[in-house]
Amino acid sequence: MTPGRKLMLLVERMSGIVLPDRELQRLTDWAGKRAAICSFKDTSAYVSALRQNPDSDEWRVLLSRVTVKESSLFRAPQQFRCLSEDIIPELLDSGRRSIRIWSAGCARGEEPATLAVVLDECLGGTNVRWSVVGTDVDAEALEAARRARFSRRAVRRVPAEFLERHFTTRAGSYELNSEVRRHIEYGSINLVREPLEVPSQPFDVIFLRNVLIYFRKESQARVVRNVQQLLAQNGFLLVGPSESLMHVAPGLKAEERNGVFVYRRRDGGESPLDVVINRPIREPDGSDTAQKPLPEETIRLQSDGGTRDWVAFAVAGRHAEITGDLRTALRSYRASLYLQPDSYQVRYRLGLCLAAVGWSKRAKAEFGRVLEILSLGSGKTLEFFSGPDFPGRAQIEAECRNATQNHNYSSVN
Repeated sequence: MTPGRKLMLLVERMSGIVLPDRELQRLTDWAGKRAAICSFKDTSAYVSALRQNPDSDEWRVLLSRVTVKESSLFRAPQQFRCLSEDIIPELLDSGRRSIRIWSAGCARGEEPATLAVVLDECLGGTNVRWSVVGTDVDAEALEAARRARFSRRAVRRVPAEFLERHFTTRAGSYELNSEVRRHIEYGSINLVREPLEVPSQPFDVIFLRNVLIYFRKESQARVVRNVQQLLAQNGFLLVGPSESLMHVAPGLKAEERNGVFVYRRRDGGESPLDVVINRPIREPDGSDTAQKPLPEETIRLQSDGGTRDWVAFAVAGRHAEITGDLRTALRSYRASLYLQPDSYQVRYRLGLCLAAVGWSKRAKAEFGRVLEILSLGSGKTLEFFSGPDFPGRAQIEAECRNATQNHNYSSVN
């Protein structure tokens, strides 16, 4: 086994991060340069030293090299709307007089800064105490996070009024104001090392976004199991919009809040997917519509040897859409997306159905998610939605781009 391959496996064992094979040569070249800088005989000796000294400063250098730091404030804004409009009001209604949020895998601090801005907007001037804890395995990124200075590109999604209220321009960058920054605490945490000793626990809300995608399934399950133990009673866990905990977190239940999935501890009863299917549909005026039983044909389509399958839910959604039963179509498409969040065709159909029943804001949010999935190149293509009766990838992208810029998208194709 080459020294570079050994280093990749060592990184996975120590941090849980799985590096793609395309990174092998670059990592090998980088390790060779570090070996020379640190006066090791060769790359093999450098890797051996890392293995023997898991707490050495060189690990900080290595993890800084392999972790992803590119992000922006208010990334996936629908989740922060959910936080401000649904989660925080519910926590306050439950009697909370202090709210603690953990940003796990905070990189250079974009997410903690966003959370602090949202909390200050919601709770500033009240007697509710609030705090944000940001953690990451990369010490270099944490140093940048503590400075709380962001580029113009990083703040491009921040609403103009928030940017004016909470940031100060300094030498071409945007610095988070001190009265908001003082609510944020940072610390170095390796999520795959046990036990997780995170300050200020338990947390009312945990953001674990775009972290699990770098781990193998076994590590994902272990991390989620440990993280959920740090949730306060009735707390909320959020992962990335294109992530699902369906197969790694049987102890959590999913709730859909205006197009955003959140997770909470589950004490028996329905499975997470059943919760998604059976949850009452909230009308635009805030009232709930009781669900009628799914049609027998839909149930048959959604069952495959006793398991639930995202393709079957998508097919069932289309059947319901054709017959004009848009409420059943909504439920089926949402269930499909719970199992396969980055199916851009299913999300596009969901957006069309939402527009057809009058939920234009939710539809626009789904079309925006389609564009995000396509821009990342991670979209799952479903054969069922291909062919002359359905728009292709390019047409879907064009229609979604037009829909997010205009309000004229109320028909179902």
